[in-house]
Amino acid sequence: MRKLLSLVLAMALLVLTACGAATPKTVGEAAPLDSIELTPGADDNTAPTVTFDAPLNATAAGAKVLEEGDGAEIKANQNVSYKLAGYNTEDGKEVGNIFASEPQILSLTEDMKKADPEIYNILLGSKVGSWVAYVRPTPATPDAAPEGEGKSTAPAEPAKASEVLILKIVGAEDIPPTPEPARMLEKAEVDKLEADGALPTVKFTEGKPAITIPEGKEAPEGLAVQVLKQGDGKTLTEESTITADYAGVRWEDGEVFDSSYDRGEAASFSLNEVIPGWTQGLTGQKVGSQVVLSIPSSLAYGDDPATGRPTGPLVFVVDIKSAK
Repeated sequence: MRKLLSLVLAMALLVLTACGAATPKTVGEAAPLDSIELTPGADDNTAPTVTFDAPLNATAAGAKVLEEGDGAEIKANQNVSYKLAGYNTEDGKEVGNIFASEPQILSLTEDMKKADPEIYNILLGSKVGSWVAYVRPTPATPDAAPEGEGKSTAPAEPAKASEVLILKIVGAEDIPPTPEPARMLEKAEVDKLEADGALPTVKFTEGKPAITIPEGKEAPEGLAVQVLKQGDGKTLTEESTITADYAGVRWEDGEVFDSSYDRGEAASFSLNEVIPGWTQGLTGQKVGSQVVLSIPSSLAYGDDPATGRPTGPLVFVVDIKSAK
């Protein structure tokens, strides 16, 4: 019995030792990160205490999981939210952190994998709650040679990381699928909306259009093109450069946000350099035509006010003057 007990204890000790000796996950040139010691803050809003042997000399990108979390495993095509602190590699001092702010987001897409494979691969397969150290050297910009002198023949200094970044992974969610852009409505669909009083009306006064949004009506789900006046000039293509007068309002409030009529000068632009609603809605129209474009947000500027552009569904009156 005593021998059996000793054998069981020895086996248990062996298992615990093996678990404790698990090799931390690393990516790239992670050896310079080996001396990092981390003490987490009291919560996700408090920066950690971080020390390492300074200077930390990192001449290539590398990453290391300092502490494995116990949350869900991170997968490809997820938005990973994190908090971050940075430390000077020369003296180990903190240069800033965002732990008191809202988390930042990294999207584990194929584009990110190509642009920054080390951080992509260190996050992929790690768990929410993990602490990650990361370095990426920035190549030094060579000093300009004095005027009249040639380039230096001395070998370039290797790039060195000036900061080591410590990330706390606080969440991961699947990236929502990108919705399909709205389609252009057929003429019969536009005619039905007009008959139902569900499209804007336009009245010209002293050469300027006044656009009225139908009260209580939702914007069309697709691109609606109304021809107010049919021109008889050149037919526009996606490559046409046109000169046109126009005015634009938001469906939400009917307020004018842009108008060449107010500026007193028509605008010139290529149809392959404007929002998709203009490209699709004006292609096939003729010079001399006046058209109304009711454009869903997916074919305009989107719904994010941070862009500084008008958001939501938009309505434009466009008077096509010429094309080339």
